[in-house]
Amino acid sequence: MEVLIDILLAVLILLASVLCIYLIFTLRALLKSAEAIQKDVSKLVDRVIPVLDNLTEVSNRATRVVNGIEGYWEELDNSIKRIREKLANFTSPKSYQSNENPIKDFIKNLRAFVKGISTFWQTFKKK
Repeated sequence: MEVLIDILLAVLILLASVLCIYLIFTLRALLKSAEAIQKDVSKLVDRVIPVLDNLTEVSNRATRVVNGIEGYWEELDNSIKRIREKLANFTSPKSYQSNENPIKDFIKNLRAFVKGISTFWQTFKKK
């Protein structure tokens, strides 16, 4: 029985040695794979950094362009509002109803002149 235990113990030690050797080769292969992945990631990072720098530069330029356009838009909007206010004041019926408005007198005189010419022309045609 002792001989059987010694044989089994020797087989067990041999299998443990084979398992350790297998683990060493497997770990070496895993290490090589990890190193290859690390190199690939390093290359990827080296390629991505300039792209990100360019993207940052493009983003900054786009921000400047948008800010410039917003400034022009505000100027245009303010100009349109000023023109609208001027037109509203000019075309407002209240501005023509005041007694001190010189345009009101001019419009009356212009209407009277047009009526006079119209009457003259009608009379001239009849003769």
